[in-house]
Amino acid sequence: MRIKKTVWVFSMIVMLFILALIINSRIQLTSEVIVGGSDSVFVRTDNLDDPLSGYKESETSNSNKYADLEFPEINITDWRYILINAENPMNSYAPDVKSVGDWDISLDSRVVESLNELMQAARDAGFEPYLSLGYRSFSSQQHMFNEKASELSASGTYNYEEAREIAAELVAKPGTSDHQTGLSVDITDKQYDFYDYSKMDHKFFEWLDAHCSEYGFIKRYPSDKKSITGWDEPWHYRYVGKEAAAFISENGLCLEEFVAHYS
Repeated sequence: MRIKKTVWVFSMIVMLFILALIINSRIQLTSEVIVGGSDSVFVRTDNLDDPLSGYKESETSNSNKYADLEFPEINITDWRYILINAENPMNSYAPDVKSVGDWDISLDSRVVESLNELMQAARDAGFEPYLSLGYRSFSSQQHMFNEKASELSASGTYNYEEAREIAAELVAKPGTSDHQTGLSVDITDKQYDFYDYSKMDHKFFEWLDAHCSEYGFIKRYPSDKKSITGWDEPWHYRYVGKEAAAFISENGLCLEEFVAHYS
């Protein structure tokens, strides 16, 4: 009896130890690179955080933060201000797109000329901008999301439902990516296999942030607005038109805050 009891106690200790390891691995899950956010590009990171944690709370707390500003009189339902995110999925939205110069990307045909002008201004300023990602359709985003979920599931670490939950932290769910608007573009100083903002040319981004609004663009996911937008992607720019871009940039807003004022 004493031997059986000892074996039983030992078995329980082993099981508890294994359970603790599993829980710890899920909490401390780390990776050298992840597929990052709405862009779904590789980004160096230490943790797989929930990118939308705090989104609803921050959105509510910021709803009246800029009430004293004189917002421009615009029609917020205009195509320039379309808001696609986790709270506003748009599965069927598909703009008429057009290729951008010699780049292997396309955008809403109505903003291509403005982007080309911005890129030429950057070159005139002595920079060599690179456009790595533009429009991405709902179906393409869906394929990418499912592919990531399948990849995680095939590793044997997660079942498929768990894999989909993890995938949602790495790849924007279909219908929630800003790239589906056709108004967004990833702009870097050169081609990268992995996006690491700390290693990019910050002089270029200083210039871009100072002048992009002159051509109707804003930084869509600035680092200090992650609690509101859900993402930290300082290379991701979005067309909203010159008037709105100037106002948003001058007052340090993000698109969510701007749209919230009108709705």
